[in-house]
Amino acid sequence: MLKFNNYSGNSSSSSSSSSSSSSSSSSSSSSSSSKEEEEEEEEEEEEEEEEEEEEEEEGEEGEEGEEEEEEEEEEEGEGEEEEEEEEEEEEEEEEEEEEEEEEEEEEEEEEEGEGEGEGEGEGEGEGEEEEEEEEEEEEEEEEEEEEEEEEEEEEEEEEEEEY
Repeated sequence: MLKFNNYSGNSSSSSSSSSSSSSSSSSSSSSSSSKEEEEEEEEEEEEEEEEEEEEEEEGEEGEEGEEEEEEEEEEEGEGEEEEEEEEEEEEEEEEEEEEEEEEEEEEEEEEEGEGEGEGEGEGEGEGEEEEEEEEEEEEEEEEEEEEEEEEEEEEEEEEEEEY
């Protein structure tokens, strides 16, 4: 009877050792799967970081392109302003020349009128002077209108640049 008991005891111990070996194998398999998951997570994180970097680079390039376009537009606007200023200066010079010519003509006519003496000569001279004065007034009005138009154009351009 004792031998039988010993035998049965040995058998139980052997079965327990086999169960422990199976549990160790299962733990090793679970550890290998967890390593794979960690590697996959690391790869995903790396991919996400790369995508974020690419998006940031694209965003920076887009901003730089927009800034360059704005600078070009500003330069074009400045060029147009310079052209307008030059045109205005030319117009002013032309107006001054016209005024000088008119003054010279008036002086010549006055001298002629004085030379003709009294009566009809003076009457004709006065009529011509009135016509010239009217012409001068009309020219001045036209000049004022042109200046107003130029000022309006400049204001519109400044507003466009601000936008």
